[in-house]
Amino acid sequence: MNQMTNSSAQQLMREVIQRVAVGPDRGRDISANDAERVMGAILQGQIDDVQVAVFLIALRMKRESLGECKGMFSAMQSQVKTAQANVDELICLADPFDGYVRHLPMSPFLPSVFAACGMPTLIHGVETVGPKHGVTACKVYKMAGIDVGLGSATVANRIADLGWGYLDQSQYASNLFGLNDLRDHIVKRTAITTLERLLMPIQARNKTHFVLGYVHKAYPQIYGAIAQLAGYNSALLLKGVEGGLTPALNKPLRRYFFDDPELNEIDFSDSDKVDSAKTVIELEPDLLAAVTAHQSEAIGQTAVEECLSIGLDVLSGKQCVARDSICLSAGHVLFAHKRADSLKDGVQKAGLYLDNGKAKSAFNLNI
Repeated sequence: MNQMTNSSAQQLMREVIQRVAVGPDRGRDISANDAERVMGAILQGQIDDVQVAVFLIALRMKRESLGECKGMFSAMQSQVKTAQANVDELICLADPFDGYVRHLPMSPFLPSVFAACGMPTLIHGVETVGPKHGVTACKVYKMAGIDVGLGSATVANRIADLGWGYLDQSQYASNLFGLNDLRDHIVKRTAITTLERLLMPIQARNKTHFVLGYVHKAYPQIYGAIAQLAGYNSALLLKGVEGGLTPALNKPLRRYFFDDPELNEIDFSDSDKVDSAKTVIELEPDLLAAVTAHQSEAIGQTAVEECLSIGLDVLSGKQCVARDSICLSAGHVLFAHKRADSLKDGVQKAGLYLDNGKAKSAFNLNI
């Protein structure tokens, strides 16, 4: 994509805003090409912040079309210089970049489980971004003593040598990362929140697989289409709490999977049922209220400390709800990628790597 001149970019933005920001039920979709050109201009700093905010919110109000999402994503991915890890296959985990405010996520500990299973894994994200500014993998790793500021090439080498690695958006998409303050002022989530998780900052020699959570029923088809555009060889989409990787067992399990080119919903048989009443760790009421209201940075630190403490206990073999959370999430991935004969078998295998200490050892390798 060729960069436009400032005047051309600003003229295009005016025209696009006039099309999408019209009024209730009157906004018109723009072409994928225009969406790509506008997003590219935004990332190059050619567009005024006010117009960027109007554009993103107008798209959100009328609902982004698949073509618009594809165009914006292409511009975002073009800013990423993808590194290659010296592994045949790679699992790429994408938790919500803005984190969790109602639950304590166990997803930061999934990469070490997969590493113990012999499945090289990348997890990428940011330390904090709006609208939630919740508990993120980056915050948990930082508190654990893991270096979260390593560059793409270094993380790719760590994945090959240690089995897993965390890569921060600031390292592989600096222009996109530079929009975080503006996104905070916009308050509401935008298409960027949806699309940034699908970027491919590191790839394997042969196949790179994508795993993420979603909430709303309209997203699987969008995520599946964008994952194919990004070049992923497969995508596993799990309906999880707060859009994360952990399904809740008190709700119907929903899972979509594409293995080039079709995205299909997978039905669960009775043999796949997992014996557990609960798999999500809810924040205590007082802490939940404080985190949700963003009352203080110290409250957020408390949630991160608790998340790390619980996760380390699970890696040490403790039987608890958090263990069920990790095992269920990992079980889906192991089953989808033929490392287990069923979901139940995948859950049991994940538990084995927690019990024998291999997952804990893999986690500690990055410290």
